Amino acid sequence: MHIFLDLPGRTVALLALVSLLAGLVDAIVGGGGLVQLPFLLAVLPGLGTATPLGINKAVSALGNISSAAVYWRRNPGTRLNRQLLAWSGTVAVLCAMAGALLASGLPIGLFRPIVIVVLVAILWLVVRGRLARPAAAAAPSSTPGASSAGASSAGASSPGGGVNLPLAASSGMIGLYDGIIGPAAGSFLLLSHQRILRRSLVDSLGTAKVIQCCMNIGGAAVLISRGPTSWPLIALLGVANIAGSAIGARLTLRGGDVFVRAVLVLAVLATVGKLAHDQWL
Repeated sequence: MHIFLDLPGRTVALLALVSLLAGLVDAIVGGGGLVQLPFLLAVLPGLGTATPLGINKAVSALGNISSAAVYWRRNPGTRLNRQLLAWSGTVAVLCAMAGALLASGLPIGLFRPIVIVVLVAILWLVVRGRLARPAAAAAPSSTPGASSAGASSAGASSPGGGVNLPLAASSGMIGLYDGIIGPAAGSFLLLSHQRILRRSLVDSLGTAKVIQCCMNIGGAAVLISRGPTSWPLIALLGVANIAGSAIGARLTLRGGDVFVRAVLVLAVLATVGKLAHDQWL
């Protein structure tokens, strides 16, 4: 099979551009998968469900690893909770792998309507500002004093020596969703950690981001093993996604949120329209 899955050069270039846009959107408002996943489903219809989902998941893993590194470098107050990584992360990753296995067995004709409904719902949340960029929300707490307060709050509400069952249940559901669909799973995970444990966003994001990366890697491993893939294409789209994240971070500093939200709406409506056309027309 061709290194780019026999795709025309123009389609590969367009995929790279879409991946760059997805990274840019994800860096500013979250939900970059809203842009990337529908387009992969549209241009790779003949390769089953596992291939576009696997490529999307692998590229998202690269982008999330990059954004996690940037966040930790710029927010020294962020702390990792090894206990949460051990049990909550394990539950999330196992459920993400189970969700990926389930999704890989769905025919593309059945999967498209599911994606359309879910992406439109998540798009509504993004437009309403419910899934805003976690780093932006955490910015007021990134000062030394705020970080200390957040750490103190986190310590006061630490899960201690026991397993937090509500967090385990939410991590499992989010992991299952991430394996099947994926977009905005990181935002859901962060909010569950923050609200259930009553910790600051700064303290929650470090642990949640590592768990998200592990979910991406676990889901990608399952999906890639279930269908044809292209590592050169994944590498190309991963580089484009990382570059988009870097551009998005700079646009955020310059107040580009409104512009990118508008681009997100137009891009997702266009790709959802394409999915609907392929499904019903």
